[in-house]
Amino acid sequence: MAAFVGAGGKSSAIACIASEVSGEFPVIVSTTTHLALSQRTLAKAHLVVSSLAELKALPALLAKHRSVLVTGPVARGEPRWSGVDGNVMKVLRRVASVKGAALLIEADGARGLSLKVPGEREPVIPRFADMVVPVAGLDAIGASLDSGLVHHPERVAALLWIGQGETLLPSHVSRILVDPAGGLKRTPPGSEVRVLLTKAEGDRLASGREVAAAILASSPVQAVVLGSLLSSQPAVEVHGRVAGVVLAAGGSSRLHRPKQLVQWRGKPLVWHAVHAALEGGLSPVVVVLGANEAEIRDAVRDEPVRFVQNQAWEEGQSTSVRSGLAAVGREADAVVFMLSDTPLVDSRLVAALVHEHRVSLTPIVAPQAGGRWANPVLFDRVTFRDLASLYGDMGGRLLFDRFRMAGIQWAPSILLDIDTAEDLRELERLSE
Repeated sequence: MAAFVGAGGKSSAIACIASEVSGEFPVIVSTTTHLALSQRTLAKAHLVVSSLAELKALPALLAKHRSVLVTGPVARGEPRWSGVDGNVMKVLRRVASVKGAALLIEADGARGLSLKVPGEREPVIPRFADMVVPVAGLDAIGASLDSGLVHHPERVAALLWIGQGETLLPSHVSRILVDPAGGLKRTPPGSEVRVLLTKAEGDRLASGREVAAAILASSPVQAVVLGSLLSSQPAVEVHGRVAGVVLAAGGSSRLHRPKQLVQWRGKPLVWHAVHAALEGGLSPVVVVLGANEAEIRDAVRDEPVRFVQNQAWEEGQSTSVRSGLAAVGREADAVVFMLSDTPLVDSRLVAALVHEHRVSLTPIVAPQAGGRWANPVLFDRVTFRDLASLYGDMGGRLLFDRFRMAGIQWAPSILLDIDTAEDLRELERLSE
């Protein structure tokens, strides 16, 4: 149940989503604002309602057409469809719940422009919306505030404290989208917020990445989608929070000393894993502790990481996977699980995994080296329930046959993990 607000392509986004997913489940499209007459094509069928009784036709239309737009009649004195009231919206919610349908709501009007700050009575978001999608067009960046791309530019000027002729920067757009009086206005408590930046083509893609980084660094926004809604690949990149979980709870029984604390290049191995995660862009980074908890904690005490103690570490790796996932799952769109004994895994590989996920949203992304899958492995949030059900000494590799995977070719040196004294000698040889 998603409400779209802002400017720059709300209707196009809704039409794109409805077309894409209606083969999998039904879609109800509606509005709490006005729609242009031409926007009756947002869904395959259009139901105009003036009373609750007319909604009796909705289930049959939904079954036949799979996507239905529900609006009020043409607004008096205006060539636009009127929005529906709260009572109609409650019925749409019930029908969507019963039929397993998505409910996509245009909750704001911008007259086809690219950027806006809502007015006093805007937006009109139903309290039950479990997702809010603030939208902005990247073509506004580099244009002046009075260029004709901004809806009510005086509101934008007042929120940003800038002049009417000033050039809009990426920082201006990010500030609007995360401001409680801007993109986050009237967001229902507990709803997810995912920003959509449209027109992400050519040189605008770099600006979009800058806006996305600023939004994720300073707001509760879950993710930022860079979109090109009229292209064959409408989702260009998805910038979400990718967490890192460093598995450092094992007892190192084969090495007969804590391998996490083995010194290499002046630092313990667990430090190298943490450093690769942080430098690779993972946030937050969680270190799962078990055996030798105090010593390992002390080895990375100066790094910006969280610690979680796995009391059941002796029962196998799955317990550490579940502990790390529980520590980051609600705030992360994906998690990279790092081992603490693969010192030749560096930040470049971690960043490559994140980039591949950003452009493909593949559920599992892993390096391929020497003809086989290697570590570390990135798991998208669609796998989290399966990860949480692992048991014993089973790691995430058990999921490789359940989900689509993407592989990144990498040097075979990352296959070296430190389990024995011979592995240590091989590490020193490779480091010469």
